[in-house]
Amino acid sequence: MKDGDKEILIMDVGKGGTAERGGLLVGDRLVRIAGKFPKPFSKKTDTGLEGPQALLGVSLNLNSCLPNPLLSLQVRRGSELITLPVKLPFSQSFSLTAPISCPKRKKFLADISNHLAKIQQKSGRWQPGVGGDADVYTTAFCGLVLLANNDPSHLSSVKKGIEFVKKASIDLIDLNDPKKGPKNWQTASNGIFLAEYQLATGDKTYFSALKKCCDLLAKRVTEKGTMGHHYSIPYSGGGLIVINVQAHLAWALAEKCGYPINEKSWRDSFSEVKKSVDPKTGALGYSSRARWSPDIAARTGAMVTALIVADREVEFAQSLADALVRLNGRMRHAHAMSSIGLIYGFSGIKMGASTEHSDVMKTWLPYLELSRLPEGGAAFFGGKRNIGGDQYLGYSSIGNAMVGMILASAEDRLFMHGGSSKEWFGIAK
Repeated sequence: MKDGDKEILIMDVGKGGTAERGGLLVGDRLVRIAGKFPKPFSKKTDTGLEGPQALLGVSLNLNSCLPNPLLSLQVRRGSELITLPVKLPFSQSFSLTAPISCPKRKKFLADISNHLAKIQQKSGRWQPGVGGDADVYTTAFCGLVLLANNDPSHLSSVKKGIEFVKKASIDLIDLNDPKKGPKNWQTASNGIFLAEYQLATGDKTYFSALKKCCDLLAKRVTEKGTMGHHYSIPYSGGGLIVINVQAHLAWALAEKCGYPINEKSWRDSFSEVKKSVDPKTGALGYSSRARWSPDIAARTGAMVTALIVADREVEFAQSLADALVRLNGRMRHAHAMSSIGLIYGFSGIKMGASTEHSDVMKTWLPYLELSRLPEGGAAFFGGKRNIGGDQYLGYSSIGNAMVGMILASAEDRLFMHGGSSKEWFGIAK
């Protein structure tokens, strides 16, 4: 969609799907949805889904639960205006005032988890996008979704995922030479995944691998507190704190598993993070040298989550969470991708501004509905800006992971979502 558009252009109808059966054609433009004209679409990130997409998502959610689930769509086809009564697959509506008890949220999370378990490859990984090492990062997030869904039948899939990231990434770590080994992106996500696994199951089999991840991250913090994609620090030494904050979250979760945090590395890194606050938004910018950035969600949300898990600098964490709530429309935008903005944005709000979490979930209801696939799983629904990082990670895999983690944030299971009980996996709540 272009800035100012009030009509959604139909690019695909899906063979044999609801849209095709309802009479929609490629090239149609949605003019009215459920009898209403939508507000204009805006390319501004603060506006979130406001406009035709929001109206479509809300209407699908409300109309699919009716005894006769029909959605009236007026379309522009060439010079004609045509009204189509589209028969929808029946579905309950979201009840996100109390998201933890919402049946549709629970079912959607379970459907995503079942889909992820089904498409996991024999190696234990989930299919990345363009290749390279993206499969490690993607696999860690997909594994977290399976943990959060708390289905014992998925435990073997979780373990296969851990074995994959261990072999493909963690086993390459040489703590005697931190210049070698996996990227910090992978190492932090692996640490988060392994820590949440141990906390959920009580299985300490992979604690040494978790320790290696955290130790490598500690060794890669410079005296100035900067971190980079790997050992070297980009941008003339300025670094990028999206790495720092994920390292802090890995350290905080690992501490709950018995890992002693390297206090010097924590202090040095935290100093760089704190200097990166944008005074205009109160959120975290790119680095201390570039504090202004519209893509705040991943950096800010991951740091809030880390600080609350670690019970450190709580007032600072809450101030960051307040900025996240205020600017939650930006959560689809994070360092050339949508995924981690939503994953860490929702975890940060749940941890640092828990009373606002349900209201933010309600705001994002259209996004959840538009991502939901009737046969199970989620479609990738990216942001308004650069999403090259998600293409790298693989739209299908990371699309399911990001929606799954939004849905899972309503639970109090993962420690990054407010959990405090250990060895909870497989126990009904």
